[in-house]
Amino acid sequence: MQTTDEMYGVTERLSDGDPTDEAVAELRVNGCTVLPSALPAEFIRGLGVALDRIYARQVEEIGGENALHAMHDADIARCMLAYAPEFLQIATAPPLMKLAARVLGNEFVLLMQNGIINRPARENYQAKWHRDLNYQHWTSSKALAINALLCIDDFTFDNGATFVLPGTHHVAEFPSAAFARKFERQVQAPAGSFLILDAMLFHRAGVNRTNRLRRAVNHVIGRPFMAQQIDLPCALAGAGVEPPADPAVRKYLGYRWSPARDVADWRGRRAAT
Repeated sequence: MQTTDEMYGVTERLSDGDPTDEAVAELRVNGCTVLPSALPAEFIRGLGVALDRIYARQVEEIGGENALHAMHDADIARCMLAYAPEFLQIATAPPLMKLAARVLGNEFVLLMQNGIINRPARENYQAKWHRDLNYQHWTSSKALAINALLCIDDFTFDNGATFVLPGTHHVAEFPSAAFARKFERQVQAPAGSFLILDAMLFHRAGVNRTNRLRRAVNHVIGRPFMAQQIDLPCALAGAGVEPPADPAVRKYLGYRWSPARDVADWRGRRAAT
C-alpha cells in the first residue's frame, strides 16, 4: 500500500515538533498514548514494594479488606504521596509535567493519585467500562483532564493490560455493546512508562491470567476548577510533610487552588502571585 505525507485542502494541522507533540496528537484524536517516564528501572521496581506496603497499611486503617470489598475499593491504595515521598516524585516526573502543560495549558492540578493492584484470579471492579471523570455524559472541545497510569509492571495482553475505546472522549454516550466488542483495543506498555488517557475516554482493566501481580499508579490531572478527590495539602500536612519549595509544584498539588479560609486569606494569596 502506498503511503504519503503529502496532502491538499489542509490549512491547519496539529504540531509535530517533538515526541511530546506526537503524544498530544494521539491524545487529541484517539484519546490515549504511551509516554516514557525516564525514571530508573530500579526505582520503578521499588515502587511495587512501596505500593504493597501502603495498601497493607490502608487495609489496617480501615479495619480489614472486607470493608474495602464492600465499597468496591479493594486493591486500590489512595493518596500514596502522603505516605511515601517517591510517589510525589512520580507525580512530578518531567515528561508528565511537560505533556500536561501541552494538553491543559499552564494551570493544572493533581486531582487524585491511586495505586492499583490487579491480582490473578480476583474480581476487579476496574474491569468495568468507565471514564475517570465518572458519570459524565457530555464532551468538551478541549481536554478537561488526563489520567496518567505509571506502569510498575509490564502491561501485557496476558496480565490484563488496559482496554480502551479510541475516540469515545468525543462522544457523550457510551456506545453499544457490539460497538465496544468490535473496536476495543488493549494497550501493551512496558514497566516505567505512563499510559496516558483523556479522562473522558472509556476504558477498563483486563483480566490478569498470569500468576503475578500487575500494579500501576494512576494520576488524574485536570484544570483547576475541578475538585481534588482528597485535599492533598491537608493530607500532606497531616503526614507531617512540609509544602514543596517549588511554587509550580505547590500549585500543582493544590496549595494555590484550595478554597480560601476567609477574605484576608484570599487577598493575601492574590498579593503573593
